[in-house]
Amino acid sequence: MTNHLVFCAFTVLALTCCLQFQAHASPSGSLIEHLSSLLKWRRSNSKTPQSDGNVLQFENGYVVETVVEGNDIGVVPHRIRVSAEYGELFAVDAINSNIVQITPPLSQYSRGRLVAGSFQGCTGHVDGKPSDSRFNHPKGITVDDKGNVYVADTQNLAIRKIGDAGVTTIAGGKSNVAGYRDGPSEDAKFSNDFDVVYVRPICSLLVIDRGNAALRQIILNQEDCNYQSSSISITDVLTVVGAVLVVYATYRFQQGFGSSFIPKTPPSKGEFKG
Repeated sequence: MTNHLVFCAFTVLALTCCLQFQAHASPSGSLIEHLSSLLKWRRSNSKTPQSDGNVLQFENGYVVETVVEGNDIGVVPHRIRVSAEYGELFAVDAINSNIVQITPPLSQYSRGRLVAGSFQGCTGHVDGKPSDSRFNHPKGITVDDKGNVYVADTQNLAIRKIGDAGVTTIAGGKSNVAGYRDGPSEDAKFSNDFDVVYVRPICSLLVIDRGNAALRQIILNQEDCNYQSSSISITDVLTVVGAVLVVYATYRFQQGFGSSFIPKTPPSKGEFKG
């Protein structure tokens, strides 16, 4: 509103000056030129910076910190998954074509342990012993409840499993040509852009087949989805020890509390000697 009033006042003043100093001039001359220049000035000053459509609202209290340098431990993680049982980190290295395990807590002293593949970056499609296995630029990884690791071996167009039996192929990989086919593991085909996710409620692997714009499913063995470790953890030991200490402390307290309030009666005459 203020800018509009200033503009109007400035316009009236300019018109008055034009009428006084150019009374003998042609009405269609300098007056029109002055009005034109004023309008151009007004339009140029009324422009506002154009927004790119982004609206950012930062929330305080968050800090970014580098805890592991991949180059220091020889790993270039493309994707990471955490095992549900022990919290171990499994990283798939698409550049070096291997799978690496990193044990928390994460720090500059963390080291990667080779789970399968080659630290030298050797590629191929070789199942068997984890140390002898070969992958071809894998880009996806997930872990089930039992600790089996599933790998989206992208360039091999296959889904691999790392378990007690070593490294195996559970779907795809028979042909080196990308495609879209469901069916038994050896007949299945995938695109060259897919990932895998373990979904416990349905005991399945979901295959995000981006190249085929499809969500596909592989049903797993039920024992791999309801697995519970039989080993005793430190937490279990501490819980048992704590319970024993509480029972013992309660017993001692009751013993001491009871004896302190037992009335002491004097001995009867028959108990005195002599």
